[in-house]
Amino acid sequence: MTRTLPAKLALVLAWMITVAVVLVAPATPARAAVPQLKVELTSLRTTGSGKKATAVLRGTVTNIGAQPAFGVRAILWRSLDPITEPAAFDSVLSGQTQTWGVRLYRTSDHYFSVTAPDQAFDPGARAEFTVRGKLSDLGFINPGNVYLLGVQVRGTADASSNFQVLSQARTFYVTKPKQRLPLASVVLLSAAPSKVRPNVFADERLLGELNGRLNTLLGVAGRSGMSWLVDPALIDEVIDMADGYSVVDGKETKPGTGQAVAQAWLQRFRALPKDRGARTLFANPDVLGAEKNRATGVLQRSMAAAATVPELSSLPLVALPYNGVAGPSTPAWLHDADADAIAVSTAGRGPVVAPGPSGSTLLRLAPPSTAGGPGADDGPVQRAQRQYAEAILGGGLVRLIDTADAAAADAASSPNWLTRTALGSLLDDAADVPAAALVLPAKPTTLPASRFRQLNTLAGDFADYRDLVPDSELAVDEPSTLSRLVSTAWIGGSGAGPWLAAVNSTVGSDALADNVRLSASPRVLMSSRSNEFPVTVVNELTEPIVVRVVFASDNPQRISIADTAPITVGPRQSQTINVRPEASSNGLVNVTASLRTTSGKPIGESTRIAVEVTDLGVIGWIIVIVSGVVLVATTALRIRQVRRKQREEEL
Repeated sequence: MTRTLPAKLALVLAWMITVAVVLVAPATPARAAVPQLKVELTSLRTTGSGKKATAVLRGTVTNIGAQPAFGVRAILWRSLDPITEPAAFDSVLSGQTQTWGVRLYRTSDHYFSVTAPDQAFDPGARAEFTVRGKLSDLGFINPGNVYLLGVQVRGTADASSNFQVLSQARTFYVTKPKQRLPLASVVLLSAAPSKVRPNVFADERLLGELNGRLNTLLGVAGRSGMSWLVDPALIDEVIDMADGYSVVDGKETKPGTGQAVAQAWLQRFRALPKDRGARTLFANPDVLGAEKNRATGVLQRSMAAAATVPELSSLPLVALPYNGVAGPSTPAWLHDADADAIAVSTAGRGPVVAPGPSGSTLLRLAPPSTAGGPGADDGPVQRAQRQYAEAILGGGLVRLIDTADAAAADAASSPNWLTRTALGSLLDDAADVPAAALVLPAKPTTLPASRFRQLNTLAGDFADYRDLVPDSELAVDEPSTLSRLVSTAWIGGSGAGPWLAAVNSTVGSDALADNVRLSASPRVLMSSRSNEFPVTVVNELTEPIVVRVVFASDNPQRISIADTAPITVGPRQSQTINVRPEASSNGLVNVTASLRTTSGKPIGESTRIAVEVTDLGVIGWIIVIVSGVVLVATTALRIRQVRRKQREEEL
């Protein structure tokens, strides 16, 4: 026991000393949070030529966090490995390959000091920078190659020498090729449908387009070196506006106000050089949605509608799926259209025009001006440089321009190694491309399945309308109207509801029921078994109709009425005809009267008529005859009585 006590005491003393040291020793300062900086590239250009050719990269750096940074410096970096294979390009573009290359410090041009090592770059602060490097220093010495170029922003959180990368950005860089490559900038002239029937429009939306977006795009299409692609449905509508039109106003119409605007726009369109133009399918229907929903008539209707715009028939036909997204089976689905090309953005990398499946010709579209990369990097520099990289890998570039912003981007980003080329010239050279291209699997955006059900319903309504109005001028517009219903213009928010409602108010089944009616007395009293009574057919349509009145008796053995012959009723008119029931006995029988087309399709609601037969005519004659006999007998008796009285008086 005497030995263990000192040992325990030593342990207690050691513990107390340790606690004291911990309590007295100063705390280790917390490590500063890493500053959050954001770098954006604002411009990239190449100056000089030969050995003096220099890449100049500008941008901004912003402190978007709550922690200041010190010694902030933007440093040029590059990857020396050229991107020569489409697969490698796609990998970098998608962000699967995260190549950041090597920083460059050879000269002071290669970096830009935003703040000194002991100077704070506070939260919210923003600064511009410029870095530059000769292509020979960057290692970009091979012509016509695609590289990666960018900046890394380094700094510290505590003004120490512990520098780290706080932000970075990269983009593609293209060295000038030995030969100039073609650039086809194609202006798309199209709009959401407005026409309901000949000379009648759902609204004045197209007038706004002609004064705005389409006016701008038409001006761009007229510039030197530009090509254009027009929807025949648009020209059909503008022609209809130009010779006068009406706009749906409730159940009536009112005069349109855009005739002069349409005339001026149409005149300018017709002045465009035809050798730089092409046409889409009529109304540019959703061919992928049609394929998905097995709507086999979509293509045929579009081709039939295009024949109604003969002034465009000589132009090349370019089928344009929505956003250029097609699938492997799309060329086969479009085979019957005999298109000169299918414009796609899903055919991988390669020549801008190449043979495709099912005898097609594929026209590779450049990504839209809003598409960025590599990886998640996005901005005006990345968007433009991506298109240049696509041009290098594809031997040219085809841009589709459908907005004013896209037109401005096209005008601002055309390096001198791209030469403006007409779309027709590219298509003419398609036969010289030996390698066939495949359309890659994709997830297209299409119209909903409900739209194609509406298409089937409207097609049936048109069939009924043609049956009711055999010589209709409205029904000849059926292929055009049905093509407009499935236009790709309705994808992405342009609601077709008001337009479809206006169409249905003309040829829909409800419109026919409201405008074509049968009128008859609900009760008919027959005093003879062969009496007649009237029925009236009312036609409030703007075209003459041909109908028959059909009768169905609840008891045909007692009372029946023969169907009428075909009756023609003029527009906004009514016609009354007499029908003759055939009765075999007295009594009350309900008869249903309805209107049918000449082929037997019912139109509108039926009418119930109560027919009662009493045979009052025969009974009346019996009463008259009996009354006559009584009268004669009574008269004779009276005469005899008078004569007898006279003889008695004489005696």
